[in-house]
Amino acid sequence: MTAPRRPVNPFPLPGWESTPMRPLRPWDRQAHRTYYVPVDGTESAFQEFQQEMGDLTGLLEDGRLVLVSGESGCGKTALVNRCADWVAGELAVLGMRGVVLDLTGCLPTDQQLSIEQRAVRVCDQMFDLLVDHDALRPEAADRLERNRDVPRRVFPGLGRALREDIAVVVLLPSPNELVDEVVNYARMYSSAKVLFLTESAYLGPDEVADVVRRMETWVPPITLYVGPLDPGDAERFTKDRLSRHTEVGSYPRISDDAMELVAKLCQTVAMLQRYLHGTYEHRLDSGLGYTEIDLVSVEDIRAFLNKKSRNGLGNGP
Repeated sequence: MTAPRRPVNPFPLPGWESTPMRPLRPWDRQAHRTYYVPVDGTESAFQEFQQEMGDLTGLLEDGRLVLVSGESGCGKTALVNRCADWVAGELAVLGMRGVVLDLTGCLPTDQQLSIEQRAVRVCDQMFDLLVDHDALRPEAADRLERNRDVPRRVFPGLGRALREDIAVVVLLPSPNELVDEVVNYARMYSSAKVLFLTESAYLGPDEVADVVRRMETWVPPITLYVGPLDPGDAERFTKDRLSRHTEVGSYPRISDDAMELVAKLCQTVAMLQRYLHGTYEHRLDSGLGYTEIDLVSVEDIRAFLNKKSRNGLGNGP
């Protein structure tokens, strides 16, 4: 006799069940590669990135910088991680190793740092990651260590310091002073075999255009934009997630009315993920029916929203 399948929430990502709001990170977790859903313009942005990068000749000869802009919660980090993973895969085809260095969390959150101070922190911690990945030529490691807190001496020659078969993808913290900081990395700190990827929720079209204008005589940055959900995106995302875990456990589908309400309430993919995961978790904890023959209803969504409100979380993402 087959044992009944356990009830599961179908919305967390593989390996991150306890942290459902973390973005996709395929360069670190291969299972995430198939979890991208073409919503909020991210698919066209990714295709634009692939086209701009081409056969990676520009990266290997001059280095590149990619700036992803868009509102908070629109999937910028997931797109950055997808771009990093794609570059690492393309480098492998060329017989090279793509090393992804995640420096997005390397800056203190309780201090206001200047552009130069931020670059120093990034440079210093990048050196440790390069050593951890055995990415440096032995003769270059000592020299870089002596200058690990001097970005102007490390970044421009980093490509020559890397082992011959290695290129690096550097995930930068979101820029603080925005345009000037992005331009610094694109112009002063650029190096062969180094791809900088960064994102910002504060750079609008005018600021992005300013970055491009100021880089006219240099290697141009690749600028990508992701936006809020388009009509049909919420349904597409939900259908994808509900189809993935049928062999793992049991869970209800979502009623048409509930899906319509979720689509109306959610402007971004992060908000959509929060509402869907939270609603299913609340239904699961409530002890109500949670099998394939049940349906998540409008009342379930409202119950989750009421719980959020009582906990002081508001109705945002």
